[in-house]
Amino acid sequence: MKYTATFAFLFLSSLILVSNTKQTLLVSNLENKKGTLFIGWYSSEDTFSGKNPEFKKEVEIYNLSEISIPFDNIPDGKYGISIFLDENNNGKLDLNFLGIPKEKYGFSNNVFPLTRAANFKEAAFEIQGKSKIIAIRLK
Repeated sequence: MKYTATFAFLFLSSLILVSNTKQTLLVSNLENKKGTLFIGWYSSEDTFSGKNPEFKKEVEIYNLSEISIPFDNIPDGKYGISIFLDENNNGKLDLNFLGIPKEKYGFSNNVFPLTRAANFKEAAFEIQGKSKIIAIRLK
């Protein structure tokens, strides 16, 4: 009986330590365009530039300058977000002949390196048991 109570206490304590919170992404500088926002949350450098985010959403927009997008049940941890506005609905970020994006894009922490995409280290931020608003301004 003593061990059962101890186990139950430890199990419930571990549930309290790992919290899932609602996070809100505030995307601005949409310039009243229309299309689909592709949003990905990544938890490591290995996945940040890939197509397998831990959390993702596709959100249709039309004639907006900014939008709030809720993400429920995000566990505590370190994340980087990348986002782009697919204006022609082809499911990808279009680039010009030099490899420069022709459609709007952004990263958490609003980092825009001059000659390349942001990396995970630059875009990473912490979620620690509290809801927050994460602002991303598209470029």
